[in-house]
Amino acid sequence: MRAITGVFKALSNPNRLRVYQVVCKAARRLKKGLTIEQICRETGMKQPAVSHHVAHLERAGLVTRTKSRWWVHCTPAKEGVERAAKFCSDPAAYREE
Repeated sequence: MRAITGVFKALSNPNRLRVYQVVCKAARRLKKGLTIEQICRETGMKQPAVSHHVAHLERAGLVTRTKSRWWVHCTPAKEGVERAAKFCSDPAAYREE
């Protein structure tokens, strides 16, 4: 789901928004991104829930998942944010590419 509606739908869930904020905050200080386990600790959510939310964020183009051995590292992706910024700058003129 790479449409603008996917971005807004992904961020409309409060838990998913929290996961995204945690990933973005960590990106400022870490090079590899956060693991699912680290996101669980930070948000207080369980692993299945965090994995579910990260999958939605990835489909929307907001998060990139990179597997490193047995760990999955999550980093923010620019695609979804750029799409949302473009939409917000002029909603009437926005067209899906």
